[in-house]
Amino acid sequence: MVAIVLAVLGVVGVAARLDAPGDGTVVPLGWSALRPDGVVVEVPDPAGTVLRTGDLVVGIDGRALNQGLGTVERPALGTALPYDVAGRTEQVTVTRPQIGPLAEQAWGNLVFVLALAALAVALYVRRPEERSTGPLLVLAAGLLGSTAVVVAGLPVLSLALGGPQFWLFHLNAVGAYSIAWGALLAFSLTFTRDHPWGSRRAVGLAYAVPPAVMLALSLVAGLAEDNPLRALAWIHTGETTVAGLSLVAAVISWVVCYRRTSAPMRGRLRWLGGGGVLTAVLGIVGWHLPQVVTGHPALPWGALGLSGLPFVAGIGVALRRHRLFDIERLANRSLVYASTVAVLVAGYALAVGLLASVLRLSGSVAAALAAAGAALALAPLRAAAQRAVDKMMYGDRHDPAGALDRLGTRLQAVLLPADVLPALVETVARSLRVPYAAIDLADGAGGFAVAAEHGPAKAAESIHTEPVHYQGQAVGRLRVSARGRDDPLDPVDLSLLGSLAQQAGPAVQAVRLHDDLVRSRAEVVASREDERRRLRRDLHDGLGPTLAAIGLKAGLAARGVPEDSAAHAALTEIATEATASLGDVRRLVEALRPPALDELGLVGAVRSRAATLAGEVTISVSGDGAPGPLPAAVETAAYRIAVEAMTNVVRHSGATKCVVGITLRPESVEVTVSDDGRGIDPAKAAGVGLRSMRERAAEVGGEVSIGSGTGGAGGTGGGTRVHARLPITPSDGRTG
Repeated sequence: MVAIVLAVLGVVGVAARLDAPGDGTVVPLGWSALRPDGVVVEVPDPAGTVLRTGDLVVGIDGRALNQGLGTVERPALGTALPYDVAGRTEQVTVTRPQIGPLAEQAWGNLVFVLALAALAVALYVRRPEERSTGPLLVLAAGLLGSTAVVVAGLPVLSLALGGPQFWLFHLNAVGAYSIAWGALLAFSLTFTRDHPWGSRRAVGLAYAVPPAVMLALSLVAGLAEDNPLRALAWIHTGETTVAGLSLVAAVISWVVCYRRTSAPMRGRLRWLGGGGVLTAVLGIVGWHLPQVVTGHPALPWGALGLSGLPFVAGIGVALRRHRLFDIERLANRSLVYASTVAVLVAGYALAVGLLASVLRLSGSVAAALAAAGAALALAPLRAAAQRAVDKMMYGDRHDPAGALDRLGTRLQAVLLPADVLPALVETVARSLRVPYAAIDLADGAGGFAVAAEHGPAKAAESIHTEPVHYQGQAVGRLRVSARGRDDPLDPVDLSLLGSLAQQAGPAVQAVRLHDDLVRSRAEVVASREDERRRLRRDLHDGLGPTLAAIGLKAGLAARGVPEDSAAHAALTEIATEATASLGDVRRLVEALRPPALDELGLVGAVRSRAATLAGEVTISVSGDGAPGPLPAAVETAAYRIAVEAMTNVVRHSGATKCVVGITLRPESVEVTVSDDGRGIDPAKAAGVGLRSMRERAAEVGGEVSIGSGTGGAGGTGGGTRVHARLPITPSDGRTG
């Protein structure tokens, strides 16, 4: 609907221009033409009027233009109106507008907007499910209407007459044009399906910002400027600024998206970027560079709009069939040559200016010397541009030594074994500029288990697998995806990947040994605790009752014999020793494993211990009972850590409140103890209690983090928070 309104508005604007009287002039929109005392005009067809390009028209029919617009009544065709031109007065005959000379000056722009409009309509009809076709249609309609009205031109007489032609012209040239730039921003956010800024709210904001800025600027200019010519100058200068900023914002949006989007969407962006770069190269080579060097463009300025056709084609291929051709090479070469030409042109212009102004050389000599310098700089500049573009698109595949050095540096900087493999796959992905990388560890039985991944998982057919060896033994494999279906890994990439896999071998083996050590220690501790629980059960349920029975029977037997007999003394001694042995067994049972764990469970045992510790400190324990039996080692470690943490709170924290939380998950047990005390002094070395908690967690393959509570930093108040995570399965070697 918006696109239809913009297109109709453009048609109405052109119709109003053709119906209104003209004087053979065109008002350039800009600060230099709209002066405080009048308007500098252009004359496309000098034979149609007595005015000439560059004339400053101050007033028409005795009324000054800077005193107000729309103050002259509409004249009949053939009427001669007096024009006050700076330095003279001219009688200008009112005629019908001549569109031919105007269209001849900007026919390339018309071809460009018509091609864009045709593409937008075709894509919208064929691909309505694409979010970007709607903004593209609005963009094309806004550019088509505003360009057609601007090509039709605004004669200086329209400023004096006002009326529908004047207002429709500005409604298209300012309103529709700013809406088109808002649509460009929305198009940049919807061009890929997974743009990080592509939310509905962001797209709506992109639509609204340029028109809102232009509306605000128009209101401010109308209220702040008494001179209507200056107000128009401010409006049209702001319009150019808004257009430039919108274009820059769209490019930034595409660059950000390219670094974060998926491989198919990167293919789209490469088509778009390739078309845009080719458009820039054509504009520089065909028009701007010859204008700087010779003073004349190689092609007519009217055809400049044709340079935008590659950009239109890039959009069409990207949204329709973006995997047809080898756009990768085209984009690479285009970026290289565009950046090289841009730097050479800037350097050439700067050199000519410096030689002519500083050394006072003639223009031809300065141009010749600058051209010679540009020729000498061409080869090294192109090589530098090629390296920079390759680095941006392909990563380090042309610099394997640098990639290996960065990988080694990254692995040396890793402090924890659990971070080695994630750092490894991240470095590989960044070095090759691929969206996905993963490393799998060999399980010793011919299989592999995923150890670390970077990026979203890809289909198996797009993954290349590189084995990782250590001393001739396969210890893992490195899996890397292609950059896209249209951009597979080439031999240079595979060579670098092989070098990275060879470098990763020792690191992978070290991680495997560390995991085996952690797993073995956890299994040993688990076996030890299971055996302790079995011994406690046997002692408590077997030996304890047996000793109690022996003591009881010996006592009963002693009562049946005379007290002065030897048998009575022997039986009494047996009963006493049995009672003493029973006490020893009880102490041994309690030392093997806290009895409360078997009697009350983990949460109940911690709650019972908290009740004995509570005094000046209020201790609350929360948690659910285990759905099934916990491993003895994990249950004991969780209990010991919770009790040690509560004991530290009571003894050292100066707190008034302590909160204990026990969370039982299918894969782990988590214990959190926090207080509102003075916190931990970071300058003080860890005591026996803190080391004991970390050791108990490490024995079962878990970890403990000790830091400040939410109320403040350690050592400055805010309390202390102890958090332990203990994996239930011994095979969970990597934690965190």
